[in-house]
Amino acid sequence: MERIATLDINRGIAVLGLLFLNIYYFSMFEVGYVNLPVVPLSDSVIDWINALLLDGRFRSLFCLLFGAALCLQMDKNGSDQQVKDRLFWIVTIGLLHGYILWPGDILVSYGLAGFIALKYIDAGPSRLIRHGCGFGLFGVSMMLVLGSIDVADPIIRGSSEFYEIVDNLPRDVVSHFGHNGVYYSIMLLIMPLITLWYSAGLMIAGIYCYKQGIFKHGLSNNAKPLVITATALLSVGTIYLKVLDINSLSVLVDSLIWVNAFAGALLIIHCVVKMSRKGFQFSWLQAVGRMALTLYIFQSVLMVSFFYWVMPNGYEQYNRMEYMAIALLLSLFQLLIAPLYFRFFKQGPLEYLLKRLCLRSKEADYV
Repeated sequence: MERIATLDINRGIAVLGLLFLNIYYFSMFEVGYVNLPVVPLSDSVIDWINALLLDGRFRSLFCLLFGAALCLQMDKNGSDQQVKDRLFWIVTIGLLHGYILWPGDILVSYGLAGFIALKYIDAGPSRLIRHGCGFGLFGVSMMLVLGSIDVADPIIRGSSEFYEIVDNLPRDVVSHFGHNGVYYSIMLLIMPLITLWYSAGLMIAGIYCYKQGIFKHGLSNNAKPLVITATALLSVGTIYLKVLDINSLSVLVDSLIWVNAFAGALLIIHCVVKMSRKGFQFSWLQAVGRMALTLYIFQSVLMVSFFYWVMPNGYEQYNRMEYMAIALLLSLFQLLIAPLYFRFFKQGPLEYLLKRLCLRSKEADYV
């Protein structure tokens, strides 16, 4: 089956964009970025950019693309069993990633949500919209409820709370695995309450977008102004709450960002499609998207190693600008190596491994 270039391009944007948000958590997973006592202007600017343009967009984009990929896999294989085998191995790779490398893994959540979304492959547009919205809003509502139970005060770098967290950071390989085991287990326990349903809702939306041809033609003339208006209104609401700067409302800000992320992801898809149809070439991004799984794990390997061996005290020394510089350099490196890789190979290493594992499952089922 011929690949849809715009899917790969958007997937490339998603995997690179995630790095700019995950970079803080590679350094200190527990809390991510911790503000300095006196916040530099550059930190404030990047924080606003994250809130209005980046946060949640790339996870949402990945989920929409995952839903579309489910449709493609069904069209290719004609059997949901082979798609389920693929989801099973994605979950397995995610578990290994979370427990061994980095507890911020998203693959398990996506794989499990994929099992839910798969039940909607043959659903009509109305059902896809109703159930997609229902799952997504349920996830956001649960985040509001659980996040409101205990709103902690923000941690400042250099405070006693900060150094209490620092004292518990892993210092060797054994404690690294123990740290991952504890935090990833917590993530897995929280997943069925929030992220699983939100991801499933977006994947169902991705199925709807695929069936409506949005990945090939962009948003319709009726849908585009609605999505732009929703993005503008949600952005205004986010700005208002952030300007108020009331800590107890931080969970509400996060909820608005999550909802806005869906609209923002749709706009990214629309812009990529329209620019591609006008002749813009995104071969470098397309190459990154073709090996998104490999590069997603590669980011974890490289960044965990960097913050463990090279800059173990990066959480104390780096401001947001320096974190962004690291993410930018790694993104440029991936944009360079991906096209070069495909001069010699047809699939990314982990993409090939996933394919072989699925083929083995198919052969075992046949036997």
